[in-house]
Amino acid sequence: MTKFVTALEAVKHIPDGATIATSGFVGGLVPEAILKAMKKSFLETGSPKNLTSIFAAGQGDGKDRGLNHLGEEGLLKRVIGGHFNLSTRIGALAMNNKIEAYNFPQGTLSQLFRSIAGRRPGIITKIGLGTFVDPRLEGGKLNKKTTENLVEVIQLNGEEWLWYKAVKIDVAIIRGTTVD
Repeated sequence: MTKFVTALEAVKHIPDGATIATSGFVGGLVPEAILKAMKKSFLETGSPKNLTSIFAAGQGDGKDRGLNHLGEEGLLKRVIGGHFNLSTRIGALAMNNKIEAYNFPQGTLSQLFRSIAGRRPGIITKIGLGTFVDPRLEGGKLNKKTTENLVEVIQLNGEEWLWYKAVKIDVAIIRGTTVD
C-alpha cells in the first residue's frame, strides 16, 4: 500500500519531546516543507513542542528558511548542531538561554549520525581536545541553560580521547521530493 501525506499530516506524527534529525546543507536538501509545517502546526496547535534538534551542517538562509522555522520559543528544548550561522533564529534562542544548545564539529556530528544508525554508543576521536568542545573547558555548551555533558574525556592505551555520546533519534526528516 502506498500512502502519501501532506507535510502537515506528516508533522502530526512527531510527538512532543521527540529528538529530530534533519538533512541538508545551507538550502540544499533541506526538508523545507516539513520544517515550515512544523512551525505552522506549533503556532496553531502548540504541538510539536519541546523538541531536540540535531544537525551537522548549517541549514537555512540566515533569515526565514531552513531551521529558522523552528526558532519559536517552546518548539525546541535543545539543539545539537555543527553550524548556527544560517539558523539565526535558533541562535538567538540559544544566546537568550531559551533553549539548551551545543555546538560540535560538523564532521564529528556526521560521523555521530553513522554511529547512531549502527546502534553504537557514539564516536571516539581526538577532534575537539583542548578546544571549547572539551568538557574540561566548555563541553560545546553555548549557554548557562545547557548543563548535561554530551562529550566525555576517556583514556585508551594511555591516550586522551573525546567520546561524543550517541543520542536517541526519534524522527529523521529527510528531503525526498520524489521517493519510493
